[in-house]
Amino acid sequence: MSFGNRPRLRLQPFRLSLAVAALVASCATASAAQSPRRQFDILIRGGEIVDGTGAPRYRGDVGIDGDTIVAIGELSSTTARKVIDAKDRIVSPGFVDMHAHVADDEGGSMGMLSDDPKRRAAQNYVAQGVTTTVGNPDGYQSMPLDKQRALLTRTGIGPNIALTNGHNGLRAMVMGEDQARPATAAEIARMRSNLHEDLARHGSFGLSLGVEYFSGRYSTADEQLELARELPAYNGIFIPHVRSQGIAPMWYRPSVDGSTPPPTLDDSIEETLRVARETGATVVFTHMKAWGPGYRGHAQEIVDRLQAARDQGSRVFMDVYPYDSSGSDGDFVAIPPWAFGTAAGTPGERVDYAQAVGGTLKAADAQRRDDLSRDTRHTISLKGGVENIVVLAYPDPAYVGKRLSELMALRKLDDVALVLALQREGDGSLPGGARMRSFSMDEEDIKTFYRQPWAATSTDGWVVLPEEAVGDRKYVNTNRRVFGSFPRRIAHYSQAQGVDTLEQAIRSMSGLPAQILSLADRGRIAVGMKADVTVLDLARLRDNTTYLEPSVYPDGIEHVIVNGTPVVDGGKRTLALPGKVLSPSASVVAP
Repeated sequence: MSFGNRPRLRLQPFRLSLAVAALVASCATASAAQSPRRQFDILIRGGEIVDGTGAPRYRGDVGIDGDTIVAIGELSSTTARKVIDAKDRIVSPGFVDMHAHVADDEGGSMGMLSDDPKRRAAQNYVAQGVTTTVGNPDGYQSMPLDKQRALLTRTGIGPNIALTNGHNGLRAMVMGEDQARPATAAEIARMRSNLHEDLARHGSFGLSLGVEYFSGRYSTADEQLELARELPAYNGIFIPHVRSQGIAPMWYRPSVDGSTPPPTLDDSIEETLRVARETGATVVFTHMKAWGPGYRGHAQEIVDRLQAARDQGSRVFMDVYPYDSSGSDGDFVAIPPWAFGTAAGTPGERVDYAQAVGGTLKAADAQRRDDLSRDTRHTISLKGGVENIVVLAYPDPAYVGKRLSELMALRKLDDVALVLALQREGDGSLPGGARMRSFSMDEEDIKTFYRQPWAATSTDGWVVLPEEAVGDRKYVNTNRRVFGSFPRRIAHYSQAQGVDTLEQAIRSMSGLPAQILSLADRGRIAVGMKADVTVLDLARLRDNTTYLEPSVYPDGIEHVIVNGTPVVDGGKRTLALPGKVLSPSASVVAP
């Protein structure tokens, strides 16, 4: 299927004043009142409509035929095959998740490529009100885009998906096994040709990158620039997991990598802003964060830098998830991998990590012991310090829920000695001896990010069935984000913390990401838009997860409609699979 070239037509952000919003509502009401009595497929009656533009809410009915919103206003003279009573409820566009690992697993067993329709329904997403996800983030792309698109279309999915090309996937397709190096000019040209083909013919929404991961960490800034030059002609986004999110990348260990200074978040921001300046591409700093020494608590400085780029004409955005703990925080291990010896290379096998570390220490001289201390303290510092690292599971239940700082005081040990004691005395089958979570981010930084009208919302999540996240798997491959992000964005940050208004919060979750992605027919409640709709009870809306109980569905999301089909009905997930693999619109680009 050919999508052709999509010429750029720049439109201003869709924003309505109070007067204009009232005029639109009154015109819709008048139109509905003058039309003959009719029957809709779905009628959402009596709700407060928050339309996704940031305009003030207004009361009205919404009529849906097939996959399209066909009427808005006072529709009391009409009937419908299905009527949703939305009195005292908020009617909003379905939410758009800018970063979702829902279809990028190679085997296809976990997400929307699974043979299991319960997974393809992406229940933990639709339960949050999410109707569209952006797939292949962080540079992942497990197969050619046309094949991935065909598989998702054939098997059926719950929410919609907008596919991006993954930079690391492109590198693998072109460079084979030899990826631990910069690409050559010829290889970059081949990657760019593949990207062009997917943008022009297979509905790619742009290029995602994971330059803190293999093999993107070996790419140069020039490689990124050359690929990004392909994007503006197709309204494609450039959405990178940046090279470093703090004073050093996650892979950096002073004793191993200390011969050259590591890239920092400042370096990474400049590398990405250069792409925006020199190529004109729409750039999205995905799952934006500031962690570790020098950056935690300094979000405003980052915002000021990105705003300056916007003021100079660059199309720069970010998406943010509403938690102070990242995915890598959930697998916190302070001991460096090299200290586990060969055990570090045996994932999935039951090994004795305590014995492995003991052997390393027994053979270590004074220099190697100092290396262990330096690397351990670096990791602790990068991830928020001992006061921000919590034990989730440990053989001694008295340790569960305690911070490393509390255990240091209890045991009268310094940080390194405590970490080694936990490994020695704890669960030897776990690196570190315990399951620990760090809280590397600061709540005030998240608020600062969300105050920006160019900050969208994301989960950085994946498909999880809570009935499987039990026992030894309670904290494995799950996270609060995958169940609670969108309710928390509204209930905690917008309503409880007063970061912004309900209208602004919903815009960050619907209209804004739709504009960034060039989705002209989604992200708003308006006649002619696709019927992706969320109905929520604001009084009951809440994220029910905790870090000790991360896999719990939220409350308050009562109805979710994808392409005119209910995927949540009266608070119950229907397991319907009406989602589509989307294509960018030709007529809208990011503001």
